[in-house]
Amino acid sequence: MAVGAIRSAGTQYRFEWGPTEPFAVDQISPIKLRTAIVRLSASVRDLFFGVAMIPYARLRFGRGFVPGHAAAYFVQRCVTHPTVRRCVASVLAASVRSRHATLATRREPDLQDALGRLERDGIAMLPNLFSTAELADVVSFFLSQPVAVPGGGCMPRDGLPAGATMAAYHLATVVACPWLMTAINRADILRLASAFLGCKPTLCSVGVRWSFPGSKSPAATQAFHRDPDDWRFLKLFVYLTDVVDGESGPHIFVAGSHNTRGPLRAKTYVQEQIEARFGKQKMRAILGGPGTTFIADTSGIHAGIPPRRAPRLLLQAQYSILPNFALHYRPIAVPGRHCLDSYVNRLILTSTGN
Repeated sequence: MAVGAIRSAGTQYRFEWGPTEPFAVDQISPIKLRTAIVRLSASVRDLFFGVAMIPYARLRFGRGFVPGHAAAYFVQRCVTHPTVRRCVASVLAASVRSRHATLATRREPDLQDALGRLERDGIAMLPNLFSTAELADVVSFFLSQPVAVPGGGCMPRDGLPAGATMAAYHLATVVACPWLMTAINRADILRLASAFLGCKPTLCSVGVRWSFPGSKSPAATQAFHRDPDDWRFLKLFVYLTDVVDGESGPHIFVAGSHNTRGPLRAKTYVQEQIEARFGKQKMRAILGGPGTTFIADTSGIHAGIPPRRAPRLLLQAQYSILPNFALHYRPIAVPGRHCLDSYVNRLILTSTGN
């Protein structure tokens, strides 16, 4: 297996390209990545399982149902041809540009490498989002915070029932984390998102989630799937714990799958389906230490392998043209006026005064 090693902010990460039989993570590890991937083949009831970092909107008739939002969501879900989706995305991006100046274009020299990888493969490695000191603060903060439970409550992480597969933090907890909101609003990140989307991005989701070892079947967000969130979007990932082999719960992305037609209905995939359609060489695993940062067009097929040895903590932030109309946004009020771009962050934060 060819492995590229890059050092960024003092942390080494590896982006594995084209695994060969038997999906070994590296030549010195006895762990087989193929064994870890096979565990994702179990069927799941629902693509959206567990506690959402931002609650889901009601998309059927009933209390809280917003017809316009539901229509906007399902219209984009019904258009599956990649060329048509790109055309619609371009029109929507032009509409946003007419009201809000874009932060960067596709011609920016410093963005060419990342944009090229996103267009070709659907995924690109980035320099670490946090410095070593910032990362330590972020991890320490979340280790001290309770996790969300269904119904809006929370509990200490060590109080979760045996067999829990995942746990997330409430949005208010996430935005209160030191360094986090500033980092995901960093100029280089927003410029890359703007160039990819064709307009000033909307931060449509941000969350931090634990995945726990010991589950016999993966949660749906850990099975191979596509995200059906908007006409065009990017998702930023940061490992907050070690993900150094197949036992640590790496992110797997099927290179090039973002340029193929997705299903009309959300579904999960098994490994054999993916290998038959795309080839084993397209299965790409992201390995690295805490702080490893990458960005992906997750309309492509991807999965988070369930960890086997230790819990995995992951930060995700999503940038899109429109809001994700499958979510019910309740922006977190912050005292005074925050210094972040009010348009980009309008779904996540709101100011309470001067």
